[in-house]
Amino acid sequence: MYSNEPLFLGLDLSTQQLKGVLINCHKQVVDEITVSLVDEFPEFATTNGRYVDGDVVTAPVLMWVAAVDTLMARLAASGFAQRICGISGAAQQHGSVYWRQQGVEALQQLDSKLSLRQQLEDSAFAVLNSPIWEDSSTGKQCRELEQHAGGAWMLAHITGSTAFERFTGPQIAKLKETQPDAWSTVSRISLVSSFIASLLIGNVAPIDCSDATGTNIYDVQKKEWSQELCDFIDPRLKQVLGARVVMATSTVGQLSPYFAQRYGMAQCPVVAFTGDNPSAFAGFESLFATAGHSAAVISLGTSDTVLFPLSAYPYVATDPLKFQHPDGHVLQHPTKTNEYVAMLCYKNGSLARDWVRERSLGASSSWVDFSSAANIQPMVPNALGFYYLATEILPYAKGVFRFEKCSEGDLVCPSGAKYKQVEAFSAINGNDARAIIESQFMSMCVDYRRKEAGALTGVAITGGASRNQAIQQAISDILGVPVFAAGIQTNKGVDKQALAMPAYGGAIRALNQLDTAVNSSSKPKTDSAVSYVLERICSPNNNNHAVYAQALADFEFLRDFASRTSSTKQTLAI
Repeated sequence: MYSNEPLFLGLDLSTQQLKGVLINCHKQVVDEITVSLVDEFPEFATTNGRYVDGDVVTAPVLMWVAAVDTLMARLAASGFAQRICGISGAAQQHGSVYWRQQGVEALQQLDSKLSLRQQLEDSAFAVLNSPIWEDSSTGKQCRELEQHAGGAWMLAHITGSTAFERFTGPQIAKLKETQPDAWSTVSRISLVSSFIASLLIGNVAPIDCSDATGTNIYDVQKKEWSQELCDFIDPRLKQVLGARVVMATSTVGQLSPYFAQRYGMAQCPVVAFTGDNPSAFAGFESLFATAGHSAAVISLGTSDTVLFPLSAYPYVATDPLKFQHPDGHVLQHPTKTNEYVAMLCYKNGSLARDWVRERSLGASSSWVDFSSAANIQPMVPNALGFYYLATEILPYAKGVFRFEKCSEGDLVCPSGAKYKQVEAFSAINGNDARAIIESQFMSMCVDYRRKEAGALTGVAITGGASRNQAIQQAISDILGVPVFAAGIQTNKGVDKQALAMPAYGGAIRALNQLDTAVNSSSKPKTDSAVSYVLERICSPNNNNHAVYAQALADFEFLRDFASRTSSTKQTLAI
């Protein structure tokens, strides 16, 4: 190994762990470090890294503090710590940390002989348990914020999203309303991402613009906190958040002397931290750049998430009649000043696919059986299904809906084709396994088009279901683009596995900010390091893509019908 090789650290604080990824100048991954919040800090007695009390979901701030010290201690023990030349990272979105003035002062005067937890546990925080992204207790505050903005569509016009209970603005409003004594002691507010950066630089770090768009109080077009929305919650809120909002490529400070003295680290630059989703997207974009494709990312998990770039802000209309689809979220791009990232979230992901597998193929069936059943010719336009076991976000609906094309149908679609709602598909038309795949990814196609995004040239897929070949091919056929999987380059090829993309995205930003990167060609590559890469795994069948493209308008019509029907509770039994 090249012993003096500069290294760059990316961190990611998720719900259950703090992950660190070290890369070299060639963007090779030299090491990964994981600190389990559940296993290593049992004294906090969390459930999978958080406390759940009905709709209220929080996490102990001091657990996050302790995790930072633990990870840095492991870096020091590995011998890598002193070679780190830059740090950036990410964290779970929407969560918030409430500093007292005593905490800000303690942060600025850290003693390397004591742990971070020892110095911050007494009086640093107005609230010891921070609300996190799983919290759904702020419905009242969401409606009030939308009403003040002039309606849900107007709030989306300003902030990129309608009001969501997990978003930071409604959470702050709830804290002020329900815990006025605690609120009166708040000096500064950090998002979870900027909180980790604050610990590293020994001062309250500015919030980055991309994570700020997950608050419902940031004006995306003006690229600053909305004075009107902040004042509605509290006249001093803008000051408490910090008036300066930065790009995720901005250096926010130098590593605190605390870490230099305690762990032998250099006082290297710390680049702004951002949310886990935008950081992962930026990481994928760096891989797409080498593959020559514009990036879109589909994460297939318990819920499904789609991230894709936007060159223009889609919510410019101020007339509600022209503002029909304020669904999903529009984020400021973390690394490109005048670009944006759309994020679409679908609650019925793998759990719905699993329900279909068990219901249609039997409880003992495998995912191989599912793939075999789903690996047939397109069911559309002859039959379509929608599977919303949990109340869906996009569209707002619940229930299972199946439709078949027939001359006696009472639903007349834009193409003139007629459909009727059925309880089960006739065998000639297909099966639920194929129908749910088509439904989920045609929905993504509809919502992608509603954001007026440019043409895609490729899609990266990740998450457990991304290994399913029937799903891979359906995505490629429906979207009409090649599909890529992320993995680690080895001597035997690409080992496709889940990668630490939010942390990797942070490490890339740290690398890109330093002059060292310019001279990377002078440093030999490290034999023991590995590279994150994208591998093309399938290409679209043009005939199938034509079928889906032609059926998309009718699909959208029937999806809207399912949503309307669901709202009147006239759904078929699940």
